[in-house]
Amino acid sequence: MGIKRTASKGIAVVAAAISVSTTVLTGSALAATQFPSGTAGDIRVDWSGVWANANRLEDITLQLCDATPGDKDQATAQLQGYVTMGGDASIRTAPSIFRVPVGDEACMAWRDVFLTYFQQDERLAYARVDFFGSRTKEHRQTKWVPNPRLRG
Repeated sequence: MGIKRTASKGIAVVAAAISVSTTVLTGSALAATQFPSGTAGDIRVDWSGVWANANRLEDITLQLCDATPGDKDQATAQLQGYVTMGGDASIRTAPSIFRVPVGDEACMAWRDVFLTYFQQDERLAYARVDFFGSRTKEHRQTKWVPNPRLRG
């Protein structure tokens, strides 16, 4: 199992990679909220997580599946946040890259991932997964998931 840590411009993502051969989320993902999945061509994304506060989504489990892992067009994903600060808002892509390697493995899963924005007054209003093939570069996204900690 490899652990990747990345922090850049007020964005932090930590991920541990686990190889899996099924599209069913298990373990700690069962306690989290299942978010809308995404499918495009041979790539499928399933994910879940827990909104901790106004600027942090944690306990994320992200499963990325590639129906044709031998075609060298690696299934690739990145977390995105819709971040607000004052009256401004922007979509930010976290720097960590999740990728299914070329070969026999059809799916990879990452558990205990978190996405946080930690500059003063930033709020993580929504989150989603951006996914694409490493060669085709045609980006697709899951639906935005609203942060319930920011409502009412």
